[in-house]
Amino acid sequence: MAKRVRCFMVLCMLPILLMFSSCENKADSVIKGMQMGQTQEEAEAVSGRLEVHFIDVGQGDASLITCDGHAMLFDMGENDKSVLLQFYLMRQGIDHLDYVIGSHPEADHIGGMDVILLKYDCDKVILPDVVVNTATYRDVLEAMEYKNCESTVPQVGETYDLGEAFFTIIAPNEDDYGDNINNYSVGIRLVHGENAFIFTGDAEIQAEEDMLGNGIPLDADVLKVGHHGSHDASSAEFVEAVSPKYAVISCGKENDYGHPHKETLAILEDAGAEVFRTDEMGNIIAISDGTDLTWNTEMEDVWQGDYYVGNKNNRKLHRSTCSSLPKERNQVIFESKEEAVKAGFTDFCSGCKP
Repeated sequence: MAKRVRCFMVLCMLPILLMFSSCENKADSVIKGMQMGQTQEEAEAVSGRLEVHFIDVGQGDASLITCDGHAMLFDMGENDKSVLLQFYLMRQGIDHLDYVIGSHPEADHIGGMDVILLKYDCDKVILPDVVVNTATYRDVLEAMEYKNCESTVPQVGETYDLGEAFFTIIAPNEDDYGDNINNYSVGIRLVHGENAFIFTGDAEIQAEEDMLGNGIPLDADVLKVGHHGSHDASSAEFVEAVSPKYAVISCGKENDYGHPHKETLAILEDAGAEVFRTDEMGNIIAISDGTDLTWNTEMEDVWQGDYYVGNKNNRKLHRSTCSSLPKERNQVIFESKEEAVKAGFTDFCSGCKP
């Protein structure tokens, strides 16, 4: 009977919480916790630490999110950035991923995904329901097949836990965006206590309009700016709905596309958002204690310890000093031989055999 009374009280309190639109971020966290059976006081208390690492992968996207010993990757940069990404995760002590999300199947977002899937065990892989005929996408499918994992198609409104944080799928909202691959991008709203982040991949204005109309709150402290700051994303209406205090742009130095475009920077300035850019600052790290956000920026300091290099094509293993290392895009980096063997790289190349 006590359990039934508690559930009734929780259900009665939810509409009251929803009335306070000025506190939507905090209410989201409270409602989610109460739906999971917590009291209001328990749901409000967030003791963990969330870190969002916007990794400098040049003209591409890669974000590492950690909370309470849990970790996820949202996008993984170009093929030639897979070694950099592996080193970054090694330096952060990552040995397992709860989620791997490829926002959409373009090389600057999923280029390193096959290598990450080969190296790390992952509980859930999320990819949009769109297929492209590229070598990069085929590499991802082959890696998934080798690791015997299936992709989950994102459903708008679904919520996933990451320690004390959680994220809600906010895009894609349509099944058919024609040939515009960008608009199939997976979008999420990540919440940790009173702090929230929006990620939209390369979603353009049409997809943003669909997000505006799906009924899910978009307000957030941090906007990961869509499509590297291109003018075909981050419409004034969308940015106004998010109302970010901070905006993060991931793009390469002096890139061929002119990202970020001046129109986008003007919209962000009008919204009063403080802008962080990987092309100017290197890696950008946001740290949430559930109430306040702090920021660190750093230029990449690549870990240079001894390591082993696997060739993801022929599955041969090399010492880091081998003169016949595979091309960078085909490298899988391991800190030890035992780690390599666990991932299925058991045969040394002829010049590296013990």
